[in-house]
Amino acid sequence: MCRRMLLLVGVLLVVSSGGRASEAGDWACYNFDSLGTRHNTAEKHLSRDNVGQLVEKWRFPSNRSLSLVGAIHATPIVVNGYVYFGTATLPTFYKLTPDGKVKWSFKNTSARNIEVKSGFGVPSSGFLAAALVTADTVYVPDVGGILFALNRSDGKLRWQVDTRSPPFPGAQESNCLFAAPVLAEGKLLLAGGGYEHGVMLNPKAKCCQGRGFVAALDPATGKVLWKYDVGPEPRPLDPPVKIKDSWGEHVFYFGPSTSSVWSPPSYDPQTKLVYFGTDAHNAPRQPTADDPRLYTKHSCAVIAVELETGRERWVTQINKGDVWNYAMRAYDPETGLYKDQSIGDTPKPYTIEVEGKPTRVVGVGCKNGGFYVFDAITGKLLQHTPIYTGPPSKSPKRDPRTLALPGAIGGLQTGIATDGKAIYTNGIDSPFMATGANPRDRLAPPLGGRVVAISLDTTREYWRHERPLVKAVGGSKDKPAFTNVGDPVASGIALANGVAYFTTTVSNQLVAVDTSTGKTLKEIYLGPVWCGPSVSRGRVYVGTGNILFSPLDANEAYFPKKFTGQLICFGLPGQDEVSRLGNGNE
Repeated sequence: MCRRMLLLVGVLLVVSSGGRASEAGDWACYNFDSLGTRHNTAEKHLSRDNVGQLVEKWRFPSNRSLSLVGAIHATPIVVNGYVYFGTATLPTFYKLTPDGKVKWSFKNTSARNIEVKSGFGVPSSGFLAAALVTADTVYVPDVGGILFALNRSDGKLRWQVDTRSPPFPGAQESNCLFAAPVLAEGKLLLAGGGYEHGVMLNPKAKCCQGRGFVAALDPATGKVLWKYDVGPEPRPLDPPVKIKDSWGEHVFYFGPSTSSVWSPPSYDPQTKLVYFGTDAHNAPRQPTADDPRLYTKHSCAVIAVELETGRERWVTQINKGDVWNYAMRAYDPETGLYKDQSIGDTPKPYTIEVEGKPTRVVGVGCKNGGFYVFDAITGKLLQHTPIYTGPPSKSPKRDPRTLALPGAIGGLQTGIATDGKAIYTNGIDSPFMATGANPRDRLAPPLGGRVVAISLDTTREYWRHERPLVKAVGGSKDKPAFTNVGDPVASGIALANGVAYFTTTVSNQLVAVDTSTGKTLKEIYLGPVWCGPSVSRGRVYVGTGNILFSPLDANEAYFPKKFTGQLICFGLPGQDEVSRLGNGNE
């Protein structure tokens, strides 16, 4: 994904619940529903006519508080006015009351540091993904590989599943959870997998043995009902496989290793299939005289499996030959291929007309900058938007309908949305991240960012909201660290009542635009942010703080960084939305 270049990355690849949230407009999971739409159809209070009046209702902790909470990376979950979120730093999971007070909090006492075993680069703990809230349970994934099931009323632990330890099938010490679970017809879908990109920065590491997975659990007990593993099981490579690029020679002792399933799966009740995207290979397969390929068909692919059994129905690969980790160059000038071109978005099922017939399809964004549409039953590729295939350039010659430029943290990431009328893509232009011949130049500012509305079949563009360059970032007022920096839209888009809401990672704005025209309706400065917003019952919720993707010195970061955060609630002036809340099961 993916979106990761230093530290813990991956972002916020979070998840959705089964079916719609409640009719009252609860945002019970990252994607709002199991289809991955990120569209709250029940929201009626905020509209394109009044959203320009948004004001801050409260923030937690308040600016006057002496308390600190960690950076908030995942979209806040809101049910009956109560807000659920976790922090990436100072790892704690919170439930807040509708007026922003702590109802309860939960800390992972099982956190462990496994860097001694793996070299370094494998996260040990932190809440980087959104939770899933049901009638009585809050399902909370920790990046360290543990899923916690908490009582919704008091936050007490009901059960937990540790994907790094038995009895979880195929338990692996590099397993991480960047995506929250999805509830689908009585099954809890959990996505995750090995995260060993950083391990290869250790020259003594013998990499890599992890791979992605999707598992179905019993929501009441956490019992594993089935588990689908991405690609063949990694085994010792004999002899070790060597890959050479301008950054050096890279020796692999285990493979093939297909990294984590970064984003939440989707589930379509019409097809009874679960859809998800996969990451690049951390380590290659063993080439043979008959088959010299270093990759398998499961990397950088979209996959469909049966909900009932987990049986694979189809695999359609988007980017071939993608073997990459942090120690490697993210662009091959000989082949012209960008690396780390995984699928970080949730595939979204919907229906379009194909050759005159209504056809069920899935649409998904990719880090190569394209949005792809597949036949939902067969996996056949039907259409995609233009892809830039030229070398890294500050002035690339690209088709004007290109949605974003490819790159290690470029293209289309997680959280693309649809209202059934159009697809709304977020985008990052960052073609110079880790693509140069010199590894010392791996960190480079983004060139641009935007939100684009396109037709469901990708053939038409309705509008694009292009973010202006940010004149100065970091350093001091007299001597900024970076100038004329692009302003990516990296996190999820939220749709509600004709308005699209999103955040920007360099200018640090919460932005609301008209879904019909792309016209800007409101911008609010937040401070350092990576989190995307949610919308529920006339209020907009967003978390602040950012630890991702740029130099470690917060004063020198082109993505402004802050290792603490706040949860901020916005609404219309003078309205008491809290009075509209039901008692619920709180």
